[in-house]
Amino acid sequence: MKTSHIVAATVGTVAVAAVGYALYFDSKRRSDPEFRRKLKKERKRAQKQQKEEEQKKEAKTTATVEEVLASIKDEDFPTSMEAREKFCMEQLSAGEALFTRGPEGYEMAAVCFFKALKVYPAPAELVMVYQKTIPPEVFTLVMSMLSMDVQKKQEKYFTVFPPKEMNVKIGELPEGVTADGQKVVRRGLIAIKDFAAGETIYSETPIISGMEPALEGGEFCHYCMKQIVGEESKVPCSTCTKVVFCSETCEKSAATEFHTVLCTKDNEDASSPERALFDYSKDSNRKYPDMLAKFLAKMVHEETLNTGEEYNLFDHIERLRYLEIRPSEAEEKEIALLKAALGAKIPGIEEFINEERYLTLKGKLLYNAYGLSTSLDNERVVEPSPENNRSVHDGPLVGAGFYRVTSYMSHSCEPNAKVAFAEHDNKLSIVAARDVKAGDELHVGFIKNGTLTTEERRQALFQDYRFKCMCPMCETTD
Repeated sequence: MKTSHIVAATVGTVAVAAVGYALYFDSKRRSDPEFRRKLKKERKRAQKQQKEEEQKKEAKTTATVEEVLASIKDEDFPTSMEAREKFCMEQLSAGEALFTRGPEGYEMAAVCFFKALKVYPAPAELVMVYQKTIPPEVFTLVMSMLSMDVQKKQEKYFTVFPPKEMNVKIGELPEGVTADGQKVVRRGLIAIKDFAAGETIYSETPIISGMEPALEGGEFCHYCMKQIVGEESKVPCSTCTKVVFCSETCEKSAATEFHTVLCTKDNEDASSPERALFDYSKDSNRKYPDMLAKFLAKMVHEETLNTGEEYNLFDHIERLRYLEIRPSEAEEKEIALLKAALGAKIPGIEEFINEERYLTLKGKLLYNAYGLSTSLDNERVVEPSPENNRSVHDGPLVGAGFYRVTSYMSHSCEPNAKVAFAEHDNKLSIVAARDVKAGDELHVGFIKNGTLTTEERRQALFQDYRFKCMCPMCETTD
């Protein structure tokens, strides 16, 4: 008999036997309780074994990642743009050479790719490149390193911020329980030393500030919001007529941080995307779209400085509370204007500014910004924008500021601290309204109390900030 016939016959016999066993197995499974119990037990054992193997693998990965992060913890990464670019390319080349060796090179390859991420100016973009170009096993290790690094960075944040010289710390405070009994906590600002009434607890300059659109280009500095006395004291922008500054220092600071990117350049072009954004803010009487454009430009500028700071602007604001905003035609237009104004100058900004991120950033301004009272004339009439800002000042507000530390301040209708602008610019000071003890939470007023009843105060706060005030004044008065 031919070999091919023997093979065919054998295969046929095996197939028949396999079918027969399958029928026998199915019959036993349905009719024999002991067989079913034994099968179930074996299945559980197999599942348990698989789970244990996965846990061992996960524990090994975690240990590897922790070792890697510990080994590079004190490594000095380059800071200059040229050095960072060279280092990044070296790490990418080394990583590629290592993973081509196979599994034994995966761990060190992941270390190289992770180091490249640490210095690359747009890490999210590099992650997407990794996902398409490196082996899945290496990519998983890189992402594990990135995830643990971010987690450790987040855990460390409130141990180093705010700086001790600001005399405050950020603490977690109880805020009731949920319907199912889970404790709810919030973050608040706590004094770390005693202060007498009238003493300044700390001062800080804003991340960014913005002027009321009706005042732009008039008597107030576009950078520090200080009132400029006399036409001869005004320092103009060299390429636009829309803004003025109180000094050459402010003009240079603005140009460096954001104005070079956002200048309307109407001396050269009357229909630029930057001009469209400026005109929208002016016509709609809304300053926050322009402030967000400044924030994004400043964020990119700080990234290019490579100062070695562990936390950047985005790190500082991502922990802040925000108001949830439903998208409207206004937000759609603002997003389009921002992309047009920044797109040609900031690579990747069109992908970065999606609807969700823009609404979150705007929500952070609406919840955390403070009104700026820097006018020397308390009788000045200013058309206010309809946007929220925390303020109890009787004088006119000329704009709003967004602050790293003071954004953590909570509201009270009977606060123990108050906001002051002692130098009539956007530098904010927190002053003790009464004696403050170390360990006391600091509160300011978000709204003017005046003659408002408890119900009216709570209604105003809920409308603007979406919380029900439970301060002692509201809890003890009608």
